[in-house]
Amino acid sequence: MKTAGLAVLALMCTSISAMSQVEVPLKEEIPPYNVDAISFAANTPKLSRLDVFVQVPYENLSFLKKDGIYIASYEMTIDILDSTGRLVSEKLWTEEVKAETFEQSASPQAYSLVQRVFEVSPGPYSIVTIMRDNETRQNQKLTRRITVSDYSSSDFSLSDIMLVSKLNIVGEKKNIVPNVSPNVGPVVDAFHVFFEVYNKSGLDSVRFAIDVLNELAEKARQDSQVRRLSPGRNQIFSKIEHGTLPIGDYTLYVRAFSLHVSPGSEMKYIATTSRTFIVRWRGLPKGIKDIEAAIEQCVYEAKDSEMKQMREGKTPDEKQKHFLEFWKKRDPNPNTPRNEKMEEYFARVEYANKMFKHYIEGWRTDMGMVYIMFGPPSNVERHPFDIDAKPHEIWTYYDLNHSFVFVDRTGFGDYRLTTPISDVWQRRRD
Repeated sequence: MKTAGLAVLALMCTSISAMSQVEVPLKEEIPPYNVDAISFAANTPKLSRLDVFVQVPYENLSFLKKDGIYIASYEMTIDILDSTGRLVSEKLWTEEVKAETFEQSASPQAYSLVQRVFEVSPGPYSIVTIMRDNETRQNQKLTRRITVSDYSSSDFSLSDIMLVSKLNIVGEKKNIVPNVSPNVGPVVDAFHVFFEVYNKSGLDSVRFAIDVLNELAEKARQDSQVRRLSPGRNQIFSKIEHGTLPIGDYTLYVRAFSLHVSPGSEMKYIATTSRTFIVRWRGLPKGIKDIEAAIEQCVYEAKDSEMKQMREGKTPDEKQKHFLEFWKKRDPNPNTPRNEKMEEYFARVEYANKMFKHYIEGWRTDMGMVYIMFGPPSNVERHPFDIDAKPHEIWTYYDLNHSFVFVDRTGFGDYRLTTPISDVWQRRRD
């Protein structure tokens, strides 16, 4: 028994070397185009209508100059698959795009928008889109899932919600441009939502409660409005103010109430619909949801004067402006829409918050600091059970010819850096 005990002790006292336990975070993948799918009631009995919108940015297309204008073309395929993967419907076509100037062909605000309509039975589906640039011959594929509602079985129901970036009203005619991306941040101050009401019961009016909930399920916006209805199909537009919403992810809930139900009776709605959306400024990585927090996280990259300038912005827009200017100076490829340096930095911040969180956020810990500054180490030695030493880890960076030692003096996993860092960091920056 003594021999076995000694063997176990010897095993516990050996160092643990791991090449891959501090990993390289995955960089954010920005989709080459946007797809949205919205279900409505169909005119065909027992079927529903599925509208699929595809928005392809000009900057992701290859334009050629011909006869004084710039032309690009792409082939688009939309496949509708049921829950078993069986192909239910498919549409394939070629789209030609023209730009008057080179600037327009490369503009991040210009895009090709197309819509295709399908009629399907209610149920869950996968929508597979494939875009092929006819100049480069490269394919891009996106898949998204949707559950198509049954609008034929209820006397009162609401369709899915469409985000609207532009609404033009001429007389009684309304022209809308859908916001195919879930991001409404680029839409200044407010956006509209559109949905349909199917009023078989013949109600003449209902009250709509429209709530915007943040990621913590807290109400960030709320509105209540009474709308008159006609029998059958009704189209509803509603304006959502978002100018002061913080960066983040949100869910929009719409509930319809009979006017005979008091506003406090929140559980007695007669129909509901919802959808998610995000508020994010162009150029910011997805992980950034608070501009003030993002500015503080720049401390390992920015000089004191740069931190001061970003912090002193009087409004969120001004802070964002200084923040983006700071990272623009460090953009390795300024002629492209992405800033790889900023994306990599905040991917490290996100990883540090996930892996090194202790009493404080992960990016503020010593391990988080080293990881954000230098990335994943080439080798990690873990010494959790040494008899004659506190638990410690050694991170070695072969490219720096340097190792960092972290010691847990309290025994509660609070690893503190015991080796100098300033000289190594200054050498890397120089």
